Amino acid sequence: MAQKPMGMHLEDIKAALRKMYGSLAAFSVLIGRDSRAVSKTISTHGYSVPIEREIAKALKKKPQDIWPQRYHHDGSPVSLTAARIPTALRGSAHRQNEVAA
Repeated sequence: MAQKPMGMHLEDIKAALRKMYGSLAAFSVLIGRDSRAVSKTISTHGYSVPIEREIAKALKKKPQDIWPQRYHHDGSPVSLTAARIPTALRGSAHRQNEVAA
């Protein structure tokens, strides 16, 4: 059975950024974001794809190498939006016998 690629550990990403920029907040401000943006992006899947790309650029890697579970093989981000199938009954099905509920 094939194992899923692991990518970088969250703490390794944080440590690498801290070595280069002093803190995650400093890096966030440097890229023009809120001071907590990088920290949230590292720990939360789908928080911000542009910030993931900035982190990858700073680490001289591709985003899919850092977070393989967040990206397809072609480099496009995995969507967190579920395909919706309508489950509600149509209006006519609610009142089949023409009597109000």
